[in-house]
Amino acid sequence: MTEIINLIQKPGILISENGNLPLSKSEIQDLRYKPLTQEVLARIKSGLTCDFIAVASDLAKFSLAHGQVERLVSHLIENGAKTELELLEMGSKELYTIAKDVLGPLWAAYVHTVLTSGIGGETYLFAARDATPMAFVAEGILKVNSGQYCLEGSRIVHVDWNRWFMGQEDEMEGSTKPINLSDPNLKQFYTQMGFGNEKLVKIIEPGAWGSAANALKITMPEQPFELWFMFSHMPDRIYGFLNTWLPDIDPKYFEIINDTAEAVPKAYVRPTTLSNKEGTIVADLTGKTLESPYIRAWSMAVNKGAMEAGIEFGKGKRVDVRNHVVDIIMRSDRAKYGDWTAVLPINTLTWTEGKKWKEDWKWGKIPPLK
Repeated sequence: MTEIINLIQKPGILISENGNLPLSKSEIQDLRYKPLTQEVLARIKSGLTCDFIAVASDLAKFSLAHGQVERLVSHLIENGAKTELELLEMGSKELYTIAKDVLGPLWAAYVHTVLTSGIGGETYLFAARDATPMAFVAEGILKVNSGQYCLEGSRIVHVDWNRWFMGQEDEMEGSTKPINLSDPNLKQFYTQMGFGNEKLVKIIEPGAWGSAANALKITMPEQPFELWFMFSHMPDRIYGFLNTWLPDIDPKYFEIINDTAEAVPKAYVRPTTLSNKEGTIVADLTGKTLESPYIRAWSMAVNKGAMEAGIEFGKGKRVDVRNHVVDIIMRSDRAKYGDWTAVLPINTLTWTEGKKWKEDWKWGKIPPLK
């Protein structure tokens, strides 16, 4: 029996129980009668750009947030959106489809690879926010095909675990400092996630540089863990799904795919503190959730699309990974010319300290690499 544990403070903002838009009746009624004048469109685009940057600060560079919003809104207008509610509903359908048919099949193939490695009794840790769609993919797969995997006694844990809870700093957010590793709440937080009991923890993330591995090697050297990335900047030391499957393709395209996945709407900004909620330590989302009805609806649509991609995969639907990646690369090229394809035209700013990080890396190969 596989236990699915959600340690997110407010799971309701991620996906609704009844499948409806996460808006009140009054909000829907209000949006229904608001025509999309040029003034209204300018306000919506400006607000969405700020929200995209708030949830993924890297999108501030190279006008990536602005461009993504412009292409999406223009696409929705061209396809008939005339009121704010139509813009919201059509955008929800568009992002649901993107998550299900464009990013979802890759997420599903990646998650399947991780689940296939199991022998039972492990924790599969999906680190929100960026791995949230992948957690929904996993839930979708297991809804229809849990018997394919060796997961007896395993746990699927979905939790806000980011660099602020690892003692790692971020050059993009220099004013915020990570929680001190001696903080008393951290021990319980890590125990809840599955650390500290000598059992293997498999960490599933979109990937990049390996802050999680660095933090665990320093603070919990005896903890057995594996680090699974969709894309790795150091594939010789940390596993990268795309790097492994397609070693002949320029990894800059993998970075674009990863950044595109990280750029999908999210309902709250990255939490930086912990709080005690009825005996459970969680990332504190007080003041972190976004008020925008577009962001709330669209983030839910992404996660619903991701779950459906998992369900379809669990039922046997597959894509050729190489052909699918080539299609996404073509979408990225088309985005350079202003087309809405959901894929970023270029990657976000690559970490400027990356070269030094590689040179200073002292942990060798991280499992599952051998």
